[in-house]
Amino acid sequence: MPYRPSPEELDEFLTRGVAEVIVGTEVRALLAAGERALRVKQGFDPTSRNLHLGHAVGLRKLRTLAKWGHDIVLIVGDWTTQIGDPTDKDVTRPMRSREEVMANAQTYLDQFHLIVPRENTRIRFQDEWFGKFGLRDVIELASRFSVQQLLAREEFRNRLDRKTAIPIKDLLYPLLQAHDSVAIEADIEFGGTDQLFNILAGRELQEDLGQPPQQVFIVHLLEGLDGNKMSKSIPHTAIWLTDPPAEMYGKVMSISDALMPHYFEWGTEMPLGEVREILAALGSGGLHPRDAKERLARQIVTELHSAEAAAGAAEAFRKRFREGERPADAIELSFAPSPDPAVERVLVHLGIAKSLGEARRWVSQSGVRIDDIKVSPGVQVAMNGETFIQIGPRRSWRITWT
Repeated sequence: MPYRPSPEELDEFLTRGVAEVIVGTEVRALLAAGERALRVKQGFDPTSRNLHLGHAVGLRKLRTLAKWGHDIVLIVGDWTTQIGDPTDKDVTRPMRSREEVMANAQTYLDQFHLIVPRENTRIRFQDEWFGKFGLRDVIELASRFSVQQLLAREEFRNRLDRKTAIPIKDLLYPLLQAHDSVAIEADIEFGGTDQLFNILAGRELQEDLGQPPQQVFIVHLLEGLDGNKMSKSIPHTAIWLTDPPAEMYGKVMSISDALMPHYFEWGTEMPLGEVREILAALGSGGLHPRDAKERLARQIVTELHSAEAAAGAAEAFRKRFREGERPADAIELSFAPSPDPAVERVLVHLGIAKSLGEARRWVSQSGVRIDDIKVSPGVQVAMNGETFIQIGPRRSWRITWT
């Protein structure tokens, strides 16, 4: 029999990191009763090779349910990834080859288990059911939804307003994700706030086909380093579950102070009482933001690596940024001088910036140091001997001019 959590445990489970629970009273009753193991689903599209800290918000919920004795089903979207999720996209995504998708999917398997235990957990690929689909099955699935239902989705409405094409394949995406819930007979599905439409479609399809409709957990989307939602498609703003300890620590230290409450509450397993004490001290001025961020970085690295790794990362960060020690891992390059010595042109010449616009943005945002001095737009670089270049807190190059 599954574990019966206390009312306090349920309160934290149902609220921490959770944006919305559809039919929340029913979920509470099911979990509190512990009469049977519930089948809990979350799907992932392998659009890249790694999972990030934002995924951990939902995965930690699944780990709790696994420990309570419920059945966890992690679905790898090997078919939906080939279509491309239209969520938050005003234009259609390109089709992906099955070879690319499966190569990415293989790297997901071990990463799931960095957080979710193997016990009570199954990983399923959509090919188990969609690989057997024929045209009749597709037509039957499509008959369960109306065009009006699908066009109610914000992304599709935006495209209609802009007179941007909506390929039929994009309309199929939520139908396929919905059918996943039918295929495994899910009791509960987890997903981010951007997946609400798709998950509710699964609930509707189950009910239409005579299955009990799944309960729905919608978790918050953790922000990336740029303040927007952490995304696999914007890799330089993500904190990856596989980041080495020092890199993970440095990334956390680079987030804005305003993001710390979300990172403490959604991105860690620190007890909520402790989180609230830290945030209260921050708000009253009794705790310096830098010290709070160091606490946060240590916590995240400890949870995803170890306490020893976190201590080593903290010491390396202190030496690198507080004592002015230049990093030993700076990329070393040999280059002929740039014809134009302006810092923006030099960054493009070296291939550090992809474009002049990107270089100008970095410099204008005070993110570029040349030989440990923060530079302003148009500053000329002395290209003789060796030059040390640093972009932000973690990327650095040692250039030898030839």
